[in-house]
Amino acid sequence: MVNERHPNADRGTFSLGMLQRFVGRAHSYFFGSSSAGQVAWRLGVDISLANAALLMGVMTRAIYVGLITTTSTFGHGFSVVLDGYGGLFLVFNLLAFGLLIGSRIYRPLPSGRLLKRITHIVGACGVGVLAQLGLAVVVRDSPARGTALVTWICLAVCLVGTRFLRTVVRTRFRVVPRAIRATDRLEDILIVGGAGYIGSVLTRQLLAAGYRVRILDLHLFGDASIVELKGHARLEVMHGDFRNVEDVVRALRGMDAVVHLGAIVGDPACAVDEETTIGVNYAAAKLMAELARANGISRFVFASTCSVYGASDEIIDETSVLHPVSLYATTKIDTEKALLETADDVFQPTILRLATAYGWSYRPRFDLVANLLSARAVTLGDFTIFNGEQWRPFVNTRDIGRAFVMVLEAPLDRVGGEIFNVGDNDQNFTLKELGETVARIAPGSKMNEVRNDEDLRNYRVRFDKIENAINFRASVTLDDGIREIIDAVKSGLVEDWTDPIYSNLKQMEGDSLKLLKADDQEVVEPGLETTRQFLRRAA
Repeated sequence: MVNERHPNADRGTFSLGMLQRFVGRAHSYFFGSSSAGQVAWRLGVDISLANAALLMGVMTRAIYVGLITTTSTFGHGFSVVLDGYGGLFLVFNLLAFGLLIGSRIYRPLPSGRLLKRITHIVGACGVGVLAQLGLAVVVRDSPARGTALVTWICLAVCLVGTRFLRTVVRTRFRVVPRAIRATDRLEDILIVGGAGYIGSVLTRQLLAAGYRVRILDLHLFGDASIVELKGHARLEVMHGDFRNVEDVVRALRGMDAVVHLGAIVGDPACAVDEETTIGVNYAAAKLMAELARANGISRFVFASTCSVYGASDEIIDETSVLHPVSLYATTKIDTEKALLETADDVFQPTILRLATAYGWSYRPRFDLVANLLSARAVTLGDFTIFNGEQWRPFVNTRDIGRAFVMVLEAPLDRVGGEIFNVGDNDQNFTLKELGETVARIAPGSKMNEVRNDEDLRNYRVRFDKIENAINFRASVTLDDGIREIIDAVKSGLVEDWTDPIYSNLKQMEGDSLKLLKADDQEVVEPGLETTRQFLRRAA
């Protein structure tokens, strides 16, 4: 239903709306994800320390110039200090207030970056010394000159000391969420979509590595992929919808890191229902990130796709211009932008643009080109390649899982706020080369080539950045991945690879869309520039 409003309905609230947005942006800039209550408490403590430092400076000056001596009475000394303090109180407090906020020391910051916080404090106090000396030039008889150095040194020592002690105490007695200590080993990891094609593999890898894992999954494809894991001492499975705030808040409680895999995946599946795709792939991922940040979680690893590159004749890396040719790709691009804009000193998302996945999973898929061709070759004896000269980067499911684990375990200052292509330089193949590999591994099968213009994607991708950052290289070759799919089909591990449960598109055309629509809400989101441009062109 269209919500009709009078053109002048919002005029009265326009200025208020602008003010609210300005205040919100200012709060985000100066205080990050800290709440107003947290800021008020910390600022109150620091202003109290500032006034204690001012009293120390005034007392030191009074003793130095002889206003207070060993023979002075307590009342006389108190009067001298109070007079000097009162003369500087207003100016000093305004100056301290402005410098402390302006230095952005109230933004959350992992303890691993304590040196950065100390640098900001020392810098702010240095500016304070200069400002107070400048005041002394204007007001010549002001006690500002004599108190400046001691006052601001005392304040710097107090501020640095409180930050240092708080960090040490919190780290020693674990009174802060573990994720804020970004250099520590993680223990509790939430996988959104942990029962899916990649998630069911990653879950097992994390459990094998000793982590505690919580899965949040709507089970659009059932839960057969993780049934054997239920009852595992370090696994918790939550059946829930990551579009639902209550489910998300419950899932995030106590977590150190989030791996966000939940999405409608693939160009055909996303095209079935545009609004549902936007709600799942963009709005829900953004909600998850915002609530993760509010919970003090630093590590948020988001599964994007190399499909964002679209069509290009060049060899592409993370800095290349994006040319998306599908709704799936545009929703991923807009989500990447939203996550990186959400980042602050604590919340440091990592974007992983996955190459075309292939290989075995506990929730198999046969709508992926390598898996589909392998299954057809071994059961039907022939398969068809469309436009065989198109390039694709490929990566096995186990290597995708490894990449997520390695990013989670890497130093946050190396992967936080970064975008990485996930794959291997040696696994860029044309579709014709892929078909020839399948035909070679499945003797007796025949490859047919057909020309059409239905799939515009064509891209070769470089993966140097992730190799240089965390030493990631693919461990599974295309040959081995094709063999494991062929073996799974031939051995009966997959009874009927044509079952709709193994196709994202067929599931979206059936029960999955009905389930998603049952609790669907209209998506009214800022952003989405890339997606809206794509939809306008498509219309």
